[in-house]
Order: sequence, then C-alpha cells, then structure tokens
Amino acid sequence: MSFPYTPRLSEEKIESLQTQHEYLNILRLRHLQWMNTADNAESERIHREITEHIEQITDRYKHLLDVLEQQRVIDEPVR
Repeated sequence: MSFPYTPRLSEEKIESLQTQHEYLNILRLRHLQWMNTADNAESERIHREITEHIEQITDRYKHLLDVLEQQRVIDEPVR
C-alpha cells in the first residue's frame, strides 16, 4: 500500500531526518567523550571506530537533507 506524495509528507520526512541527524551527532559526541576517558587502548579504539562510523552516517544524512531541500525548493509552486 502506498501513500500519495504530498508537500506535507516531504516536510515531515525532512524534519524526521533532521532529528535523526541531530541525535546521531549527539551520540558521536558522547563516544568522543568516552574515547577520551577510556581506561585502556582497546576501549579507546572501539570508541574511535564507532565515532568514525557515526560521522560517515551523519555525513550521508547531511547530503540527503541537502538534496531533499534542493528538491523542495525546485518543487515549490511559484506565487
């Protein structure tokens, strides 16, 4: 079952992706903090890897948000 595309649905999608992006950034910052206070090299390495993966994901989110925003501007009706 599919739903018809509406501008409101697009806005909700963008808002949801922005919220997820912000949450992931907070999670990344938390892992950076834990990495800097790790008690051993293995824990520090794992936190660094997680931080790098989250950063890659947030970069993709940012790119997606930019593309969606550009599309929204193109699709806006001229008044």
